[in-house]
Amino acid sequence: MMNQWIERGVLGDRDLTAMQKIADKMIVLRGYTALKSKIGKKFAFMKADEWKSWVLIYSPVVLKLVLSSLHFNNWIDFVHACCHLVKPSITFDDINTAHRHLEKFCEKCNEIYTVTILTYNMHLHLHIQETILDFGPVYSYWLFAFERYNGLLKNISTNSKNGFEATFMRCFVEDIYKSDFVNSALTCPTQAPFLSVFTLPSASSTIVQPPFILQAFVDSSETTRIPILGNKPLPPTFFPLSVSKPSSMSDINYPHLLEYYKLAYLTPDLIHYQNAAASPFFVNNQIIKLKSINILGQVYYGNNGTTGRGSYVQSLFLGSDGSTETTFTCQIKYIFIHSFTPPSMSPYYEADSTHHDQHIFAFVNWLPLLGDESQEKDGVDICGSTPLPSNYHSILPVHRISLEVAIANHTTGLVQKKLVIALPKKLYT
Repeated sequence: MMNQWIERGVLGDRDLTAMQKIADKMIVLRGYTALKSKIGKKFAFMKADEWKSWVLIYSPVVLKLVLSSLHFNNWIDFVHACCHLVKPSITFDDINTAHRHLEKFCEKCNEIYTVTILTYNMHLHLHIQETILDFGPVYSYWLFAFERYNGLLKNISTNSKNGFEATFMRCFVEDIYKSDFVNSALTCPTQAPFLSVFTLPSASSTIVQPPFILQAFVDSSETTRIPILGNKPLPPTFFPLSVSKPSSMSDINYPHLLEYYKLAYLTPDLIHYQNAAASPFFVNNQIIKLKSINILGQVYYGNNGTTGRGSYVQSLFLGSDGSTETTFTCQIKYIFIHSFTPPSMSPYYEADSTHHDQHIFAFVNWLPLLGDESQEKDGVDICGSTPLPSNYHSILPVHRISLEVAIANHTTGLVQKKLVIALPKKLYT
């Protein structure tokens, strides 16, 4: 498609330069390759992972400004199809939806362009549906893996002694035996002392989901509280092997945590840690910061003073009617563990010890929705560039995080906006 647009004059050098300037300011997620100069150089020598970034992240934003609505809307059908197809876990509805988008894309291409655009690859688009039904998600057989193997092969040192094949097979067999050794040790009852080696790194990582508030963020006066009695710990695999030492939460952010617990546990009598001598019902200010958290294969990061790559997410909430789902965009400033047990007079106190005291939160800055839905059908939300003031809403339980997003800064006149591009969730179950 890029070759077609450039050869036909749909995209000129001035368009490509303008597109590159916008792309340079975009915040791309970890795991996606940034197109530093590829767009301005007419997509020369693009690799598969770069094309993936182009389709899912860059193209819905930069092409909107340079393509006609006819060409752009046709392209967006292809983007929507890819958003469904690249998921590690895909549903039958996803497969059918992707197939419908690919059908529309190919049919419209036949109308807009000459018949020569319908190559063999475009014909194969219409067979992806049955291929997935036969062999599973495209992750299991697409050609990205072959490129990865090429990198592995080039990194094997042969020392110029033996043939490459023998060296490669020896390394391969060693890796296989490493896996077999670990598996046998973990399952063999005679290796009980050996098990402690694997449990020690995650022994302090028993984190729980706290009671939480589901709310319509537009109107904070209308809230729907759903109690979770008896929190259960998340699996240790959700957390890094090493964590930082406990530290004091900022006195600027701490009042928001205190207010959160008051509302979440319906216990308004909780007091500030500085007044702990006056009552045993206080919230301490000691937290443990985490660099990241892995939720079913999707890793989320805090900003932690960096450029913010990978720290922008969308969180899912229910409206006041208890059924309408709404997503809101925020930036994770940091992820942290906090220990708290509700007092006995709390409605959520459980005397049978089903409550675990550790909670896992993200402290976030929310981006305001502008009510501009002009690019909603393109899979792009439009938010204000200035974050909302912090309050108890900034304390976000990690189980409310829905997926990662990429961010593009956009200015219309004197108004600065952030374009939010939601990306496929990595979900391994």
